[in-house]
Amino acid sequence: MTWRRLAVVAGVLAIAACLAVAFAAYRLAGYSWDQVVEYESPFADYSRPWSGDPAAASSEATAGPRLVLIIIDGLTLEASRSMAGLDTLRGYGADMLATTPQPSLSYPTWTTILSGAPPQISGVTTNWFEDKVPVETLIDVALAEGKRTVVVGPDSFDELYGAGRAEASYFKPWSETEYMSADFVTQTIDLVTKHDPEFLVLHLPDADETAHQHGAASEEYRNVVARIDTDIARLVTAMRDSRTTFVITADHGHIAAGGHGGWENDVTQVPALFFGNGVTLDVGDIEQVDIAPTTAALLGVRVPSFSVGQALENVLADDEPVPATDAQYRRFAERYIDILGGEKSQLGGARTHAEVRAVVERASADRLAEDRSARVPLGLALTGSALLALGILGALSWRVLVSALAGTAVYYAVYNTMYFVVHGHRWSLSAFNSEDLVQAFFNTRMLEAAVSGLLAVSVAAAVYPLLRRRPYGPKGSFIGGWLSLGPATILAIQATIAIQVAWFLWRWGAEITWRLPDLGWGFKYDLDLIQGTALGAAALLSPLVSYLVGRYHPRVRSADAERMADDASRATSPE
Repeated sequence: MTWRRLAVVAGVLAIAACLAVAFAAYRLAGYSWDQVVEYESPFADYSRPWSGDPAAASSEATAGPRLVLIIIDGLTLEASRSMAGLDTLRGYGADMLATTPQPSLSYPTWTTILSGAPPQISGVTTNWFEDKVPVETLIDVALAEGKRTVVVGPDSFDELYGAGRAEASYFKPWSETEYMSADFVTQTIDLVTKHDPEFLVLHLPDADETAHQHGAASEEYRNVVARIDTDIARLVTAMRDSRTTFVITADHGHIAAGGHGGWENDVTQVPALFFGNGVTLDVGDIEQVDIAPTTAALLGVRVPSFSVGQALENVLADDEPVPATDAQYRRFAERYIDILGGEKSQLGGARTHAEVRAVVERASADRLAEDRSARVPLGLALTGSALLALGILGALSWRVLVSALAGTAVYYAVYNTMYFVVHGHRWSLSAFNSEDLVQAFFNTRMLEAAVSGLLAVSVAAAVYPLLRRRPYGPKGSFIGGWLSLGPATILAIQATIAIQVAWFLWRWGAEITWRLPDLGWGFKYDLDLIQGTALGAAALLSPLVSYLVGRYHPRVRSADAERMADDASRATSPE
């Protein structure tokens, strides 16, 4: 086989390999995304019926303790410090900074606040969750223990938590145009007057909606936060007495542009204010999972059974420890360790929350290490395949490999400049401002990957002639090499992406069975697969790009001119 034919065959095979990689990346991206969205926690109970009977609540008004839980959706910590009314209340209780688990989306964090269970345990990982939440919540516990309960907020609270079972409730569909908090507070005050609840849950959605539409750094957002502050002050004034405890918190914050879901401090660090009956003065840092057990202790009910948090003794005015919460967590830990394949005996004499948590963390680390050991062959196979592809390119032509690697470097420079500098994104779910923009976000990434790939091919084609003293252009016996250079460059880029994918698959795996991956790296992994997919389209156009660059490359044209001059000189010289 002539070199020309070999080069053409190599180019065709390179295009076929690029398309195969693109298809595999596409399928893996869809599978991995679905694994997070459709994750079913092995620790939750999906057959669990709604627990708690509102009929069990006493209809007789009493002067017993009352707990008011207010969730301000999308309130940033910084914005909360600008709320004059809320800032005044901080001086009367425990002012805490709560850190959310990942992902910092609304449904997962609502569930964490109400249950003490992070997404890994609750199975509520996105706002696309459409079933009954499979973990027990404070609403369930309050109803089961006969507490008169009132819930006010968007109708999602009834769909997710069966909040309509409460003695009284008021729900409205989420609105993108209406300011809802004033109506919710008015209805709450009316229901409190009529039903004298012992447990009240109020959700205020407007800060979140405004941040999505205008950004958390906007004047519109500041104005809405001020209105919410006024409405909360109206509620506190109407309800504040010696028997009432208030817990005011946010589910998540927002980045300045308005997105959330990722790991940025502006998103994951939110206010959690406890004040009123049974609360001491303090300032500190907590985890969002601690809100539910602390609220349960203040309300005088048991901790939801899937909670991993602890009742915060530095928040409770009663200096006595809360042994019931420690016992509940140990029961949860026994089941958790059993599901991971460990032995309950690992808990030994651990009794306090801190002691049990240390055992749980060791069990999780051991299981993760075991999983990673099992995935080593997969990671090595994928990495080896990528290196083999690069090796074959080098064996066929070191000039092609060097040119392709130069193009690969340019690809990463261009793509990452567009992503991090031009758009200002991070590897974070906060990069897109709302769920309906996810598809557009990823489509844009695919387009930019394809464009960056073709620019990389252009650079590779520009470098290729520089590696010969007198290069030949894309004609004659050399045209096969030039046409193969484009797909070879795309394949080199895909190979380097495959190595990064292999690292993620070794650490976290494609299938999610018992824990969510680190979602910062997980987001990068998704973007890697999307790039690998888009580069398949670039591979189809790459031969044309490398041909055109070679056709008009100054170095090639100069060499052609020199050869023509030499030929003319030989033709006119005497024999």
